[in-house]
Amino acid sequence: MRRARRLGALAVSVLAAATALGGSASAETVQSFHTSLDPASVRESVRYLVENYRVSEQEALRRLELQTDGGKLDELLRRDRGAEYGGMWLDQDKGQLVVAMTKPAAAEPYLRAMPARSSVRTQQVEHSLQQLTAAKERVAAKVGAGPDAVYLPSVSESENRVVLWERDWVAREKIAAATETNTAQRAAAEESGMVVARVLKNPNALATPNVDLGFCHPLYCTNYGPMRGGLRLDMKRDDGTWGGCTSGFNLRSTGGGFPGKGWVLTAGHCMRTKTNNTPTQHNGNDVLQQHGIEKSSYPYDYAALPYVNDAASTKWLEGQTGRNRVLKYCRNGGMDSNGDTPCGAQATSVDEYITGARKLAEIKAGYVVCASGTASSKVNYPDSVDSGAGAGYLVGTRCGRVLSTDVGINTDLCARPGDSGGPLFSQADHAALGILVGNQQSRSGPCQAGELNNYAPIETITTDLSERIASQGSTFAVITTPNG
Repeated sequence: MRRARRLGALAVSVLAAATALGGSASAETVQSFHTSLDPASVRESVRYLVENYRVSEQEALRRLELQTDGGKLDELLRRDRGAEYGGMWLDQDKGQLVVAMTKPAAAEPYLRAMPARSSVRTQQVEHSLQQLTAAKERVAAKVGAGPDAVYLPSVSESENRVVLWERDWVAREKIAAATETNTAQRAAAEESGMVVARVLKNPNALATPNVDLGFCHPLYCTNYGPMRGGLRLDMKRDDGTWGGCTSGFNLRSTGGGFPGKGWVLTAGHCMRTKTNNTPTQHNGNDVLQQHGIEKSSYPYDYAALPYVNDAASTKWLEGQTGRNRVLKYCRNGGMDSNGDTPCGAQATSVDEYITGARKLAEIKAGYVVCASGTASSKVNYPDSVDSGAGAGYLVGTRCGRVLSTDVGINTDLCARPGDSGGPLFSQADHAALGILVGNQQSRSGPCQAGELNNYAPIETITTDLSERIASQGSTFAVITTPNG
């Protein structure tokens, strides 16, 4: 009898082990999770791959579908094979999805369920994503990671390690902030009365308002539907000049002190040097308050701006349908007509409806992404505020590739001053990813080889916004429902 009980216990133990490892899983037990894409819905992304990797449109579409399937595969492996799964990325040079595993065999049932097993390769690694994430959280607690911290850790899936990033500018700002006022006062006093303080009167702006091209243009979209990502926002500096940034995504706060309130997201650094309370404009119209809830230290570089009044909120958001859009704009001509997104016979604008938002951990190296921006020069757009982009750089949508992720999203997209705050999104799954903060080069004018731009993750922004007003019981999210 005791022998029978031992054998029975052994059988239960073996069964439990097989279940934990998913030993019974096969191509039949893992159902297909493939998603077919409409070529018309990912046209700009397809053109990016065709032009940059010299592949056919059919191959480009296959890679975008692989990207979409990879998102589902990532979800399944996190759920079912967390002890072995180490992350993934897209190798666009080979057109393959790379899946990191401590035990590659554990992924096989899931890979065999994909349309083309040959499109996926496994790479054995030492640490699982669970182990790396736990290590990141331990390090974050030790260094006090957060919006005001000098050090921020992140997981590098391609390196299979945690990277502790030092924000040296934060350290410098903490020192400078305490001494800046005293330094200015001492400098004035040392001049023996030769320095006097006066208030500069702001001149009136000479921008041409309400330009109408007959459709929603990134610079001129008055009376053409709701506020959306990819529109110009003009802000007045304290010296009387104007600067341009780009709208990112529409947000809505729920509960607490801000129930059902609409906000427009852009970059936080766009609010610097602005204390005059002049409303933020689009096309000469007062739309948003100059300030809202904001921070400006990457990757916490954002501003959630409320509408200037109820009438503006109704006109630009609440009185509209389809409040979850990003403007895709394509244009011909000029020195930077951008061969990745050819327009055909004439320039057009089309709305990309945003149906979700991706967490930073779900955004993988190699993914094809797109961004819209309004950086411009008076040379090309004489009726608009010059944002400092340089002659020959034209507003609109560009597509590119995620190079890596750390505390932000690093891409090879081209951007110039004035694109800040603009939306980064995926056409493959219509998801909001982040907003533009800046780049690694000081370039002007048309795009060049080797562009590198950095985006603040939408997850980082909405999480921090919600935490900052947690005492009032409100939370923030990207508007993704049909009518917001």
